Amino acid sequence: MKIWLDLRFIWDNIYSTFVLELVIGIIEKSSWQTFVIYTNKKIEWLEHENVTIKNVWIKNGSIQEQSKYLKILKHDNNNLMIFFNHFKPILYTLNYFTLLPSLKDVYYSNFSNYIKKYSYLYLLEKNLNNSVKIICFDTNTSDELIEKYNISERKINLLQWFFPNIHIHDHKTDLKINIKTRYGIKNDFFIYSWGEWVEKNYEKLVYVFDKLKKDWHQIDLVFLWEAISKNVILRNIIINLDLQTNIHFIWHIKQSEKIMFYNESMWVLFPSFYEPFPFRLSEPLHFWTAIISSELKNIRSIFWESINYFSAISVNNIYEKVKSYIDDKEWTKFHHKPVFEKIKKKYSKENSIKQLIEIID
Repeated sequence: MKIWLDLRFIWDNIYSTFVLELVIGIIEKSSWQTFVIYTNKKIEWLEHENVTIKNVWIKNGSIQEQSKYLKILKHDNNNLMIFFNHFKPILYTLNYFTLLPSLKDVYYSNFSNYIKKYSYLYLLEKNLNNSVKIICFDTNTSDELIEKYNISERKINLLQWFFPNIHIHDHKTDLKINIKTRYGIKNDFFIYSWGEWVEKNYEKLVYVFDKLKKDWHQIDLVFLWEAISKNVILRNIIINLDLQTNIHFIWHIKQSEKIMFYNESMWVLFPSFYEPFPFRLSEPLHFWTAIISSELKNIRSIFWESINYFSAISVNNIYEKVKSYIDDKEWTKFHHKPVFEKIKKKYSKENSIKQLIEIID
C-alpha cells in the first residue's frame, strides 16, 4: 500500500520534532510500504529507499492550499493520506486520517478578526468530520471531539505521545564557562522555556518574581525563548516593576549552553493553563531538572509526585508555592532522576510508532 504524508508544516518547534521522529520510525518499521511525503522544505532525515519526497511549497492555511494543493492531491489520487494537523483542502474527499495534537487554537488563539476566527473554526469542523479516522493523544481532546463536534467515538483513536529526543553534545571548551557570569546572572535562577502563546500564562511569573524581590528573596528568572523577548507589553511590565536585573531574556545559544542553564537552575517553571500532553517538558525531563508545574490532569497523570504543583490561576498561589520551594534543600536533581528515567521509558517513541502502525493497518 502507498501512504501519503502531509508534512508541509514542519519547522523548528517541538511538535515538528515529535512528528519527524514518529514518521522516520514508521518508515523504518514499514519497509513493505511505500510513502510519498509532501513538504515545503528539504528534510534530509526523510530520505529513504521506500520514500518519495514532493516539495509543493504551499503554506498551511493559505488560499493556494484550497486550490493548487487540492489539484495536486486529486491528480495523485492517494489511497490513504495522513495529515498531522487539520490544515487541508476542504474539498478533498479521498480517504485521510487526521492527527490532532490538541484543540488549543479553538480556545486560546488570538485571531486578528472575526473572519479569520470563523473561517478557521469552519475549516476545522469540516475537515474533522470528513476524516476517516481522527488520531488524538489524550482523553480530554477525545471527549471534546465527541461533545463539541459530534464526532463518532468509533472514528477516534488514541495514540500515546512520547517525549522527543534531546540531542546532547558535550563541548569541552564550553564546560569551562561559568554560564551565570557569561550572561550577567547574579543570583540563583529559575527557567521558563515554553513559548509565548496566551495559554502558557508566562506573564504571571513576572508578578511572582516581583513579590519574591519585595520579600527579600534574591532569585532571578531566565526566559529561554526568543519570541518572548520581543513582547513589548511584557518588557514594559518588567521596567515598571524595576525587575530588569532579575529577569533575563536569552536565546540563540548552543545546545551545550542550554544544558548548562538547566543544570545550574534551581527549578523549571511551567505555568500553562492548557496542555494536552506536556512534551514541552522534554528538556527538563532529559536533563533531570526539578519542575514546578501548574496542576493539570494530563501532567499529574504522567509525573505524579515526582514534580511539584501550583494553581496557575493565582499569582499568590504560584508565589507561595515557589517561595516554599526556594529553601527546600532536600529536593535535589537526584531525588527525581530515577522517576524521570521511568517516565521516559514508559512514554517511549517505540510504543507510539507501534500504535500508529496498528492504526494505519
